Amino acid sequence: MKQYTVHSRLGDYPVLIDTGLLRDLPSLLSGMGWPSGSRIALVTNPVVLSLHGKRIGDSLLSAGYRLETLLLPDGEAHKVLGSVSSLLDQILALRWERREPLLVLGGGVTGDMGGFAASVLLRGVPVVHIPTTVVAQVDSSIGGKTGVDHPMGKNLIGSFYPPKAVWIDPDLLMTLPLRERRAGLGEIIKYAMIGNARLSALLETGIQSLGGEPFDEALWSEAISESVSEKSRIVSEDEHEGGLRMTLNFGHTFGHALEGALGFGGILHGEAVGLGMLAAARVSERLGLSGGLSERLLFLLKAAGLPYQWPRDVSVEDLQKFWGSDKKTQGGRATIILPVSWGKVMMTRDYDQETVRLALSDL
Repeated sequence: MKQYTVHSRLGDYPVLIDTGLLRDLPSLLSGMGWPSGSRIALVTNPVVLSLHGKRIGDSLLSAGYRLETLLLPDGEAHKVLGSVSSLLDQILALRWERREPLLVLGGGVTGDMGGFAASVLLRGVPVVHIPTTVVAQVDSSIGGKTGVDHPMGKNLIGSFYPPKAVWIDPDLLMTLPLRERRAGLGEIIKYAMIGNARLSALLETGIQSLGGEPFDEALWSEAISESVSEKSRIVSEDEHEGGLRMTLNFGHTFGHALEGALGFGGILHGEAVGLGMLAAARVSERLGLSGGLSERLLFLLKAAGLPYQWPRDVSVEDLQKFWGSDKKTQGGRATIILPVSWGKVMMTRDYDQETVRLALSDL
């Protein structure tokens, strides 16, 4: 088992990574201060429940836990306040108490909504994340970002609310469709580009295996561990995104705008991040800040089986509707993260729309 510690103003928390980790779920809960007999809310969605719910439920019930299963709808299109409100209605009807935890089982959408619900329920109840997708395991479950989308943009409503723990079992990825696993590689490539040298070396030799079949458990475990190590280090130094943590948004300003322009459907988050990184690399090259990075990134995207061409029906004007509402906008101008060399990025608002337009046309 590998363990990383994330430092937070509201209390440090562990991130555990181990294959077959969920077999020890009752002992993990007991070790966190919730012994047999405690009431636990399993927050998940119908798809994940059908895949993993019975095994987890049987484990908890046989250990003497009182289990309540609560469902959120699946998919980015449902990541809205109405879904969280419905979840809160379900929990409050159970007369939930502040010491009783929410165990959030699912991908990034479920994790973001479940975490947000925990942050506002009774002014804060404990939450533990069990991420079931690559994106959630390497990124969204760590760092305490919670929230929902709004028609004006992605994740515009939310809070910083650290979990009590994150429990990652790479075995859960075996049930994912290949496209979902590949999409998660967008976030893993991001960590390599912003500075993780070991991850860069791993991707150079293993990207095709990670993006293909059969599922290589050892390789995936290594890629997840390196990504978690990088994410844990960065958010521990900058919990509330005052500076360093903004580098984690490399590829996300363009990627989030693309998701919004496509109506939060038709493209997976990791796919959008991959295209967003490619767009940022092209912008950087056109500004004379770097050279050749887009070609190296393009190789990785192709080898991973990720999209590498910008959707032709999405214009710069379509994206501009969402740039202005980006959470990191200052003075009406979105902050973008640009690569200057492999392993180094910079933050800037010093760019013009024509440069962006030309960079997107390069794709």
